Order: sequence, then C-alpha cells, then structure tokens
Amino acid sequence: MTVTSPFNLELIVDLQLFFCDRTSSSMSQSSCQFIYFRVKPSVRPEDPSSEEGQALLNVFRTAKHQSGHQSSAWGRTSEDPDLIVWVMDWSDARSSTDQGLLDPFLAEDNSQLPTSIYVTLSPPITATETLTQNPVTELCTLPYASTLSVPEARQISADLISFRTAQMESMPQVTGPLSWAMGQLDRPCKLNHALSPSGKATVHFLAVGWDSVNAHLEAKETLKFSQGVAPLMEKMLAPIPGLEMKHVSFQKI
Repeated sequence: MTVTSPFNLELIVDLQLFFCDRTSSSMSQSSCQFIYFRVKPSVRPEDPSSEEGQALLNVFRTAKHQSGHQSSAWGRTSEDPDLIVWVMDWSDARSSTDQGLLDPFLAEDNSQLPTSIYVTLSPPITATETLTQNPVTELCTLPYASTLSVPEARQISADLISFRTAQMESMPQVTGPLSWAMGQLDRPCKLNHALSPSGKATVHFLAVGWDSVNAHLEAKETLKFSQGVAPLMEKMLAPIPGLEMKHVSFQKI
C-alpha cells in the first residue's frame, strides 16, 4: 500500500479546506453517494415475489442510466435490517439521483429521514469493486468540530493513514480487514452537530471490508486496533444520528 507523504498530506488537507469553503460540489471529479433510508418490512428487494421490493430494485436499476453513473450497490445493515444503504459511484461530483423516488418505500413510522452524503473514496470503489467483494463492509463516519485548526486537521488525516497502515499491513490476514477505502465528506462538506462549538462538523468516512461482523468486533479487541484508534478518539465528536457505524453486505446492481 502507498502511504501519502507528509507533503502530499498537507496539500490534500489544505485543498479539502479550501474547496469546502468555496462550494466543492462544483468540482468535476468522481464521487460516491451513500443514501441511508429505512423501508417498510414489506419492501424486500431480495425476494422476487415482493412487488414493492422489485419496484425498489427498478428504482435502483433506472439510476444506472443516468449520466455519470459508474457503478452501484445496495444492502441492508446488520444493525437494523429495515435500514438500506444505496451506493452510487458517479464520474462527476455534481451528479445525483432523485431521492424522492424512495418515498413510496419508506417506513411509515420513520423518524429518521433518508440521509444522503457524497464522499471521494481512496481507493475508488469503481476500480476495486470493494463493496460488493467484501462479505461485510463497515461504514463508519468520524465527525470533528469544524473549528479545528489546519494543523489539527492535518494531524487527524495523518493519524487516519497510520491507523489504516497498521490495520492493513501489520495485523495478521486472518484478523485484519480485507480492504480499506476512506475520504472526507464532499457534499455536504459540513454537517450539523450540537457538540461542535460552531454547530458544524467535518466528517471523515471509512468503508472497511471484513470477513464478518464478528471479525471486525474481534479486531477491535486487539492492542494494535486500540493503539491506532486512540489518537482519533481524542477530538472526535459523538456519532451523528443516522450515520452511526453500520455493517452492510452489499449486492451489485
């Protein structure tokens, strides 16, 4: 694995901060859209006999014909089987799909509206098919106060790279992750957070592949994991409602 040099790391963080303040969505670059939404129990896309499920699959398939679509996948979270994550990889960060098409399938008692975020993952999932090849993918958001200084933001990025290196290269294959993609939220580049002094948080996003949910839980008990995650936890805010850590088995669309 190639580890970003300190010079490149500083450049990446500076550019992220620059474009976040100057409408990063105008940039023409690939971006991955994650939509989290809770469905009615009767919506079963994996069941050919479920009319509502097949109708939802048709929504997924129709999005494949949109300009800029590169690949897409969907899956249920192990934490809440009624919560679906729909992922689309776009060749242009300005591309998107009509989230309103999901309305007929949403749970009637849903207190959490669908959440859509865009992130540029490294490495890109189009090149690796990371999500659909993993038996289970951990989706994890790491929120930090938007008021952090540039040196503090750089240090968090450096700690993330060190954490990834330790997990991917130092842990035995039987206990470590299968893949690791990460990035910082592009759109929206800041999310509301009550515990941030500014009321806003910048968010890092991880998509990590595991053999199983248990494999991830066991890895979290290791010394290397606890040592690697400790610096990241120091300034991390509480999870954002609706974007807590999830485990998903993705299916290609």
